[in-house]
Amino acid sequence: GVLRVTFDPRIMIWNDEFTDAGRRRLGYGLTGDTVGGRYIPVIARLEQNVRTASQNVLAASGIPNFVASLGAGLLSVHQERRTYPVTAELGVTPRLAVSVMVPFIRVATRRALQLASRGANLGLNPRYTGAAAESTYKAFFTQFDSTLARLQQNIAAGQYGCAGGARCPARDSLALWQTVDSALKTAVYGVAQVNAPFLPVDSSTGGRGIDTTVARIQRDLANGFGVSGFGATFLLPHDTVNATTLTQTIYDSVLGFGYNYLPFRSSFHWGIGDVELGAKYRLVTSDHYAVALKGLVRLPTTSPHDSADDLLGVPVANREFDLEAQLTQELSAGPLWLNVAVRAGAPRRSTRVRRVAPNDAFLVPAAATATLDWTPGDYVGVDVAPLVRLARTFSAGCTVGYWTKARDHYAFQSATDSAALATRLGAPTSPSVLEPGTSERRLRLGVAATYRGPVVEGGFSIEQTVSGAARVPGVTVYRLVMRLVQKLF
Repeated sequence: GVLRVTFDPRIMIWNDEFTDAGRRRLGYGLTGDTVGGRYIPVIARLEQNVRTASQNVLAASGIPNFVASLGAGLLSVHQERRTYPVTAELGVTPRLAVSVMVPFIRVATRRALQLASRGANLGLNPRYTGAAAESTYKAFFTQFDSTLARLQQNIAAGQYGCAGGARCPARDSLALWQTVDSALKTAVYGVAQVNAPFLPVDSSTGGRGIDTTVARIQRDLANGFGVSGFGATFLLPHDTVNATTLTQTIYDSVLGFGYNYLPFRSSFHWGIGDVELGAKYRLVTSDHYAVALKGLVRLPTTSPHDSADDLLGVPVANREFDLEAQLTQELSAGPLWLNVAVRAGAPRRSTRVRRVAPNDAFLVPAAATATLDWTPGDYVGVDVAPLVRLARTFSAGCTVGYWTKARDHYAFQSATDSAALATRLGAPTSPSVLEPGTSERRLRLGVAATYRGPVVEGGFSIEQTVSGAARVPGVTVYRLVMRLVQKLF
């Protein structure tokens, strides 16, 4: 007959995360002296295309490889999650109680970008400027393709000493130049005609290498093989990318990455999280020792909107259907009050919208977005709080929390989804690339104080994540507990 109503606000703040490679800032993908292909797949692909199109020229000049860079960047990210759960627990019998918890959640992300031109060699794809650039590239590739086609016809006709199976320098040159042609097309248009935001500036080693390679091909076609008609210039940007033009690529869904929310400004969202229903049974109750077992069902009541379009956004909730068991124990020995809680959960399969790319990829094109079957990993958590009773109603001490979760699993909902994604990206891509880094292991340490009166109970704690594996936010958690106890009958 006792009703306990608990208001349990928690504030979680963080700006870095623990990974298998160590602790790193949340803005790692755009932070460093050379912001490039390490975390941004489209830049890594462009880097390889430029090397293919100008490798002989670069090697001759003593530069073994072209390293693409947006410049020196610093992306500062601060994330915050405020949870305001309200729990009502009713004692059905002296040992059995049932409860319902409704969480109100506010998530916020504050972001700021500084991008210096130091070391930058990438500019905005000229196709962003409109029809003039499109026609320039069309003329270039039309001439390039037609001259290569005529060279291939001449080789097939037995010219240049290429009759039969004899070794033919013309055939070798054709194969090399077709590779250059393909690399330049991918650099300009992207894979499957999407996601090509950057090109090397004309003054960079990559830009000069492309110009020199194109000029050499044109000269060899005309003078060496008698195939004329290819004299167009390959269009390259003049200016490097800055914070404004980078933001343009992040918004753009054709050449760029297609994120919908402001990438370098503050944002916040309100919502109702996943509602929890529980039943608790006291197994042992005595003056010095107590044990309780609780079963909990977490319902996917969060707003159904699920999106992969918010760069660095924090979801209101995971929208999971979970089954969780909890075992809590209290041991009193003089002034010592030891609390131990163990919980284990098995989330059920659901769906999740994700951009299919390696887990640490920072900017991923919208074309990689797919709705996937998602099976979250099972989890186990242990919390220990040794407290000392400093007065009859007041206690203080420390907290230790350990949490581990198995790896999530992703799969396509149908073969049609797999084929559609392969068409958009130009190659088959397995959703399993999302799985590394989804397991978790973390350790938190903190301090706590509690007050227990006849009608009002309360507590306060501060915890800090001190270690973790996979991708675990370096969270500081501030928690306040206020509980009203009222006997109804």
